Amino acid sequence: MFDGLHDIDWASMEHAYGSAEEVPALLWALRSPQAEERSKALDRFYGAVHHQGDVYPATAASLPFLLELATDTATPEQADIVALLVSIGRESLERGFEDDGTEIEYYPPSGCAQAVAFLREHGGEFAELARDSDPDVRLAAIPGLGLFLDDADRAAAVLRERLAAEHGIAARLRTIEAAATLALRLPAASHQVMDWLAELAADPAQGPVTRLAALVQRVRCAPDEIGEDVVPAAVGLLRESARALPVRPIARSRAARRHPRTTLRPRSSPPSRNSNTIRACTHRPRSCCVRSTKPWAPGCESAQRCWPSS
Repeated sequence: MFDGLHDIDWASMEHAYGSAEEVPALLWALRSPQAEERSKALDRFYGAVHHQGDVYPATAASLPFLLELATDTATPEQADIVALLVSIGRESLERGFEDDGTEIEYYPPSGCAQAVAFLREHGGEFAELARDSDPDVRLAAIPGLGLFLDDADRAAAVLRERLAAEHGIAARLRTIEAAATLALRLPAASHQVMDWLAELAADPAQGPVTRLAALVQRVRCAPDEIGEDVVPAAVGLLRESARALPVRPIARSRAARRHPRTTLRPRSSPPSRNSNTIRACTHRPRSCCVRSTKPWAPGCESAQRCWPSS
């Protein structure tokens, strides 16, 4: 296991708090038989190597080994590793690329492009993980079908299969969202996914929650095609959903408990969205955005936390 792990010069790379030389130990600890050691390693990985969603070169370099853990059924808490992979890939897409797909340059360089390239090269693994016998692994893997699998027909087929097989609300909602993500990312999938979502939204055999999700995600795919009937249909399905769903407390996710978001008051007004100047992130530690049309450095926790330096 972990062939080539020690061939990488981890000490030459950095994460949020300095040298990334601890990454090999963290990867081994994620496989530890001791639950406390695994938990501490995962906390540290999120807190330093994937700090507030940041993707460093060291983060990208860890992906082959994380994927090895994620696809090994002997890995304890396998679903947590799958969720970590998906988080790294999603954040890489959001922070590393403009809306038109142009890569955003950072200094020091980020690992976003490398991470996305690796995960899309191995997108087929998410199709297999989405069929895993463990429902938590399936739940964690489903978003990867929309984000990383480049075979549009295969991804759409697996998503249809999962919706038919999954009975839990969370898995069904993630499946429908992943289908919309796939349609937005791959034009080859757009037509079949849009038709499928329309069928689901109109199918009385589906529950109101599933129908509402399909309606919302179809609008997400084609906001210019919102007809006069969409809002009344959404309101009606929302009312049906409220009656159908049991009332229960909403538990905070493990990730939210581990890394609660904080909002700090800004020291100054946010920059104009039309600004296209060089941006340097004042929230330390953080890679700085060298070129972006976005109003603040991508990867910062929020506009309140990180302004371009004057």
